[in-house]
Amino acid sequence: MQPLQGKRILVTRGQSQARSFIERIEAEGGVVYHAPLLSFQLNDSESHQEVLTRLHDYSWVFITSANGVKFFFELLKKYSVKVPPHLKFAIIGSKTEKRLNDFGFQADFIPSKYHASSMGEEFLEKKPLPGPILYIRGSRSRDALPRMFADKSVFFHSMTVYDTLLLEDKKPELLTWIQEGKIDALTFTSPSTVRAFVSMVKDQGAGIPCFCIGPTTANEAEKCGFTNIHVPEQFTIPHLLKQMTYYFSNEGKR
Repeated sequence: MQPLQGKRILVTRGQSQARSFIERIEAEGGVVYHAPLLSFQLNDSESHQEVLTRLHDYSWVFITSANGVKFFFELLKKYSVKVPPHLKFAIIGSKTEKRLNDFGFQADFIPSKYHASSMGEEFLEKKPLPGPILYIRGSRSRDALPRMFADKSVFFHSMTVYDTLLLEDKKPELLTWIQEGKIDALTFTSPSTVRAFVSMVKDQGAGIPCFCIGPTTANEAEKCGFTNIHVPEQFTIPHLLKQMTYYFSNEGKR
């Protein structure tokens, strides 16, 4: 029998991001309940154009998500701005790295752990005088890195390049699934998806096994009242799936 045979797994990622995850779950015998909770759109303004025309003034660009990479380069293309040869990239995660590579650039710094606080600590240990930093973010991104930069008196500028929007149209369907006990496991790949889920279902579903891609997401789940939280050793989709199959093959048997 396959490890996830008949298990009903909620996937909360958007359609394009979720495809490979859904295929992996189904290959292990799982039944996917897909409810994209968030969508993303470009955030643009005159101030962005001003910052990008002075991109040569920065030493580093920090990007902590694949969406950040996507929309940053979308803005560069819109304003016909080329990346200066001296500019270096600091990023988190294999997916973000791959997206950066897709645009023809290599990461100059990747932390050993995939969360923002470790990124800031490791980076400043190696680069105590990094020069001016441009921090690329989404509208719902956490403030861990900006707080750290400010505390260490590192010059930086934050630029919000995309907005994260709640997909309210999924709310009735999601509520029905939770209330009728149709979900055996929840999956979350960002703190934003945790908050979006809770905003739709309130305090329902808090005891359902909850699989979070990393500690930042797990911390958010804990803050929101989830009581059965699991995090893989490595913070990737394949390892998240491995954690789920382990759970249902062992302690999660019903």
